[in-house]
Formats: sequence, structure tokens, C-alpha cells
Amino acid sequence: MGVYSKKGETAQLKTATAHAKQEVFAMHVQGIATVACLGTGTMGHGLAFLAARAGYAVRLFGRSEQSIQRGLAGVDRAIVLYEDSGLLAQGGGEALKGRITGHTRMEDALNGVDMVVEALAEDVEIKRAAFLTAEQCARSGALLATNTSGIRLSSLAAVLARPEYFLATHFFNPPHLMLPVEICPVPATLPSVLELGESWVRSLGRVPLRLNREVEGFIVNRLQCACLREALHIVESGWASAETVDAAVRYSLGRRYYSTGPLETADMGGLDIFCALMASVAPTLDAAAGPGTLLADSVARGDLGVKTGKGLYDWPPEVLAARRANREKSLIDFLRRDTQEISPATD
Repeated sequence: MGVYSKKGETAQLKTATAHAKQEVFAMHVQGIATVACLGTGTMGHGLAFLAARAGYAVRLFGRSEQSIQRGLAGVDRAIVLYEDSGLLAQGGGEALKGRITGHTRMEDALNGVDMVVEALAEDVEIKRAAFLTAEQCARSGALLATNTSGIRLSSLAAVLARPEYFLATHFFNPPHLMLPVEICPVPATLPSVLELGESWVRSLGRVPLRLNREVEGFIVNRLQCACLREALHIVESGWASAETVDAAVRYSLGRRYYSTGPLETADMGGLDIFCALMASVAPTLDAAAGPGTLLADSVARGDLGVKTGKGLYDWPPEVLAARRANREKSLIDFLRRDTQEISPATD
């Protein structure tokens, strides 16, 4: 696997965020000036904000005027957060928002654009239909990027006449506060398209993390699902409460993994120790192929989390507001710290 080097680990990240401290990135990626963002939810409006902040003309697609207004309201909240946090000059949001136009006809949003970033519902047929429309309406050779979290990429690319221009650019929620973006090709993706996609991600001040080939869930969601499956299993088995499990992760793995990832942690702890630990514990871990009883039953009851006021926890408005504010503050602190750590030193 190679010799560990902190310098080597961050070399790509330094390049990716060379301009991350700028308010607006003056240089467009060559060949990309206009970007269509499909979807106005958490990811869609966050992507529109990032692209507009980087100086691109953005067309935001929503299925109704109400959804467009909801998306633009999300952009407004991101602008206020950035201005209040010193990440955007006071008053800079007006020019940023002026680069975003809303569209309720997908064809209008896609007409002649240089890049499409799809952040629609996690439904194969909805996404396929959107990309078929994109092939018809976007300029020839436009990049077609999906933000899917878990759908197999080849199942989306299979309907395309030109799958060589298709790739995944998987941002994390909330995209305006998270630096990494997983970049993943399908077998047909041209190397030049992959490189252009990475360059576009860098132009947003984000950090591209390239996968060698496609897999459901990419890297982070595979790890997240493995962790969530076992966390739910611990609660279902009565070994510990949800509160205790969350506290255990926040104050142990959460702290440790910020400094050293799981593979580095194994090296630092001793591979012999972790080999023995895996031999003992791995056979007892949950191996369910589905979401598990606790999660499935909550969804069946309509308890979907903060969006319904109840999930694995109860979420009264005042508790939710305080928790969101605390999370935003933490992510802003990390964003500043990470950007400073991986940006090239300046004289």
C-alpha cells in the first residue's frame, strides 16, 4: 500500500483548495460557463450556491414555483451563514444570487448548458428521464454528473447515447459546509471527462476524491451504512441506548478519525492487535442484508426524523433549532481549519 506520508496524503488536497479562501473564483474551468442544477432540496440549493459563488451562471430546476422559492430560500440561508461567518464579504450575496435563475421546465434549465449536476430524488427512473432530457437539451459534449448517494452508476448510464460524458460528483450534506466530493466514473467515462469533473470540483473550492471504479455507496456511504447498521443493532439488542451509542461515537471514533482514518488508526494501534480484535468481534457483528427492524419500523410509522418531528429521537422545534445551530458552528469551524491546513502556504 506504500509508505505513509502526511505530505503525500495532503498533496492532492492542497492543489484542490488553492483558491478556497477567495470569495469568488475568477477562473472558470475551461469549457464550463453555465451549469444546470436539477433539484431544489438540501443538495440542489447547496450546489447552486457553490457554483454561483465560484462565478458560474446557474440554472436551478424545480418542479414548481414553490420548489424554486424553497431552493432560493436555501441559497439565502447559505449566504447569511457565510457572511456571518466571515466566509463571504457582507453584501457579496447579492451578486452571487444574481447568477442563479430558477426554471420549472427542465428543458429550459438544460438548454445549451455546459454541465448538468443532478440532485433529484433517489429514484432510478426519475434520474434516467432527467439525463435523457439533458442529452437532448444540453450542448454537445456537456458533462452529465449525478449526485446519487447509492444508485449504481451503470444503471443510470445504460440509457444514455453518450455515456462517455457521464460521471458521479457526490457531494456531502450540507454541500456548502463539507469539502470532500467523491468522483466516480462508469466504464465508458472518458479520462478527460473525469479530469474536467475534478477541475470543476476544485474550482468550487472543494476536494475531489477519485474512485478507481464504481461501487454502490462509493466510499463514505459504504462506511456510514456499516456503522449505522451496527449502531442500530446495538440498540435493537438492548445493549445500549441510542443516546449512549451516539455519545460513544462522537467522543471516540469521531474524535480519532478526524486526525487518523480507520486504516491509519489500525497501523498506529498495531495490526496484530486489530487482527485479533477482528477475529473476535467480526463474527458477532450484524450481517443483515436490509435496513433492520428499528429503522424499517420507524419509516413504516412515518417517523422519518427531523422532517416529521420524530425519528429515532423526538425533535421539538426548539431542540432541532439548537442542534442545527450547533452542527453548523462545528462544520464552519472544521471548514476553516481544513481549508487552512490543506491550502498552500502563502508568503
